[in-house]
Amino acid sequence: MSSPTALGAISGYHRLFSVPCHLFSGDNCALRESCIAIHTKFNENKNVAGPPEHSEGLLQMIDEAEDMLLHGIVRGELNRERNVVEVKIGPEHETRMDSETMTHLAPITAETERHIIDGCRKPKIEVTKASGCGQL
Repeated sequence: MSSPTALGAISGYHRLFSVPCHLFSGDNCALRESCIAIHTKFNENKNVAGPPEHSEGLLQMIDEAEDMLLHGIVRGELNRERNVVEVKIGPEHETRMDSETMTHLAPITAETERHIIDGCRKPKIEVTKASGCGQL
């Protein structure tokens, strides 16, 4: 990789690692799994050689992954008493989600899924707008 490309990759690596820390704070399993996935993907491509277009495509994948993590995933908290996953979305998510995807429950890991649905019926999804700037 050329020097500017290597710097872009290092910068992207650091950017991607900072996103899960915010997104998954308090969920150690999801945080660990996301960091392992990021690290694994970077290791797969660390010795990539080839045309500049290929390296540029990998750098674009970093940007797309960061965007997906920042704007394509929201967290919910399980309210066991009501059997509802309460999801608060911010404006950055609202414009990108439709009514069908806003109510789709997709656990990050199998362990998270077991934690959510441990013998009880599948919880409903309750989506509300977050109050305040940047609050999820």
